[in-house]
Amino acid sequence: MYSIPDLETFVAVARSGGVLSAARRLGISAATTSHRIAKLEQVLNVTLFHRNSRRLQPTDEGQMFLERIEPMLADLRHAEDEIGRGTAPLRGHLRVTMSPWILSRFIMPKLAAFRDAHPDLTIDFLAVDRMVPLVEEGQDCAIRVGQLEDSALVARKLSDNNRVICAAPEFLGRNGTPDTIGELACGHWVCLPWQTRIGMTDTAGRRAPFVPERRIEVSNSDILTDAAVQGLGFAIKSKLAIQAELDAGTLVEVLPGRVHAPEAPIWFVFSPEARSGRKTKAFGALAGRAFAQVD
Repeated sequence: MYSIPDLETFVAVARSGGVLSAARRLGISAATTSHRIAKLEQVLNVTLFHRNSRRLQPTDEGQMFLERIEPMLADLRHAEDEIGRGTAPLRGHLRVTMSPWILSRFIMPKLAAFRDAHPDLTIDFLAVDRMVPLVEEGQDCAIRVGQLEDSALVARKLSDNNRVICAAPEFLGRNGTPDTIGELACGHWVCLPWQTRIGMTDTAGRRAPFVPERRIEVSNSDILTDAAVQGLGFAIKSKLAIQAELDAGTLVEVLPGRVHAPEAPIWFVFSPEARSGRKTKAFGALAGRAFAQVD
């Protein structure tokens, strides 16, 4: 006979499209994941997935089984939460992705107290600046920066935030402080790989595409801040990411108000399937506390 973990594994594989991604999401080995699927197929006497070298797709029988089983598992988790009244210790594994600067500057300072409150919960942080697809990469939830495009996710706004252009006073002392977009275009920049164009606002209030003179490229947002502080060039950053440097005077804002559509709010997001998950809710509360003092 199969078990609830077998069914949860089936749903994870169906939603992620692969054994490895489902295994990462569940915190188990790929071998265990494959064994559970094989056991389900043997007990049910059906083939649940079409298998190829790139992705697993549910068969017609597998899709029918998924549509019946997934809401039942969600109801079961909801019933467990209601019966436990949210007082049972959090256990298991949580996978969270966010930008490095959010992890280092906002979450880490709050994490010790969170770990003390939930000692049986393990957390895996994927700290990258790219937009990570949650289901495909086995992540339970994320903290994201900017305008959201994936309407399939549940989102809660944590804070307002704007992108700004900044530089070190020492860099400006050597190269001068630009007064126009044209002068800014002549300066040296440090950029993340995808910062190839920046929308700027001209003196008439119109959007003016701007191509920065990329002299140094880094792959990490915290390193980008360090490079700017070291006087290596202009950078475009979330203001919340460099607020400490702005307050200390190691970075200053350049051409305020000239970044086009600068709004880049901070969001806590998760898939609808995780809505009843107490672990996700608990981390969402931690994220809310982390940004609660932001002006």
